[in-house]
Amino acid sequence: MSIRRTTSVTLATALAGLAIGASGAHAAAPTDPQAAGQQPLTIMKVPQALDLAGRPLQDVPVLVADTGLNLAHPDIAPRLYALPAAVPAPDADGAGNLGNVAAGAPGWDLIGSNVPGTITPDADPTDPAGGSGHGTLVAGLLGAAWNNGQGGAGVAPNARFIALRTCWDGDQCYQYVQAAAIDWAADRGARVASFSWLSGPLEDGLRDAIRTHPNTLFVTIPSGNGGAYDADGEDPQPCGLDAPNVLCVSTSAPDDGLDCGAYGPRSVDVAVPTQNSVTTTKDGGYAPTGCATSFAAPTAAGVATILFGIDPTASAADVRSAIIDSARKVPAWDGKSTSGGVVDAAAAVTLFQQRRGIPAGTGTNPDPVPAPGTGTGTSPKDTKKPALAIKRVRSSRAAAKLTVRTSEAATVRLTIERRLIGRKSSGKCRPRTKANRTKKSCVRWTAQRTQTLKLAAGTKGVAPSAARAVTVKMTDGRGKRLKSGTYRIVGRATDLAGNVSASHTVALKAF
Repeated sequence: MSIRRTTSVTLATALAGLAIGASGAHAAAPTDPQAAGQQPLTIMKVPQALDLAGRPLQDVPVLVADTGLNLAHPDIAPRLYALPAAVPAPDADGAGNLGNVAAGAPGWDLIGSNVPGTITPDADPTDPAGGSGHGTLVAGLLGAAWNNGQGGAGVAPNARFIALRTCWDGDQCYQYVQAAAIDWAADRGARVASFSWLSGPLEDGLRDAIRTHPNTLFVTIPSGNGGAYDADGEDPQPCGLDAPNVLCVSTSAPDDGLDCGAYGPRSVDVAVPTQNSVTTTKDGGYAPTGCATSFAAPTAAGVATILFGIDPTASAADVRSAIIDSARKVPAWDGKSTSGGVVDAAAAVTLFQQRRGIPAGTGTNPDPVPAPGTGTGTSPKDTKKPALAIKRVRSSRAAAKLTVRTSEAATVRLTIERRLIGRKSSGKCRPRTKANRTKKSCVRWTAQRTQTLKLAAGTKGVAPSAARAVTVKMTDGRGKRLKSGTYRIVGRATDLAGNVSASHTVALKAF
């Protein structure tokens, strides 16, 4: 099924505009020549947010699933992901035998051909000549390089683009291509995926791809650029998906009012400004931005990338809730979104760090509070993985009661997974589709919900005998009881230095 992407991308609006929000010099403000005129950075207080970061930002792999990237653009090239070792290429249609993505490569072209519906994958994910350059346009807003003396700056200076071409031009995107891209990017560590298109009814493959990767935050939109209207009656997807790792955003005007995107307290989580900025183009240049829902997703995704950069151990649900709960309340969005406001990056960083127990930065030191175990200063780097043990006490249709132990202070993430039957393709067990229906059947596990808990250290850490009782409700991300089936709980512990334990799996009775 095709995915309808926003098609009206207004680029004629001038950069000059009303400055809203806090002003003044900030240690983290970008020095790029056009950055001072990027109004959304000012409205969302992005420089202030980076001043408040209590840890040096770590690079975060991100996926902009779109028409590809201009890999040679001076604001994109320095921010490309580099594959550490050769791995099998992503397989969109289950044909297999695609070869490998080479070590050092930024990604792959899952469709190859410029003829919509025709797939001839290749190794070059470049935004093709003759097209709109939509992928390069939206990527620049998320993570164009900072302080390189050219153009403007993206929201997130720590973004690393995993370059995967997944859309033809115009409205031509297919859900099974997106699903394959998500799986491959998530396996490479992508924590953020930005979708600037509309999917309509979700197919099983795309739904499963989102739910299977609860540690990746999917930032998406409920509408095209048709103007402000209530989208709740349409149940836009994947905005309406029962998943705690989906953030749905719309557009706000320079005065914080409604703009060209839809609204709805069940369809939109929060709004972001898109007018009066500057972004990258496929010809290597720059263009001003107007109101476009295509621009809303990468703008919000940039804020999420900053939060993951502060604490990579956070879950997608942690980052999503910090962005929504810290939104700046404005009258125009009261009752028209979950948050009732506009993204405030500085407030998001403050709330996120308070919840994670991270002290705020001073605004004058680019490295105010080194992350534990990074090797800065005189302390040796902590590389020891924590030990994790989980025991099932009992389980029922309603809940599973567990005891959880860790060898040190850590955050433990428990994921409920459901057993499903898939098809073996290119070495992986994938959702059943028409393309792979003749392949050998296999067992696959899909995430239903993630629950996080913190185990604090005493004077000598958490003793192995000091178990914590935990109740895991058998519900999905919106509190609905899970369907009958076979489930398991998979746990991982992350210590204060970012070291991750081996996974621990607890089998549950089928119901």
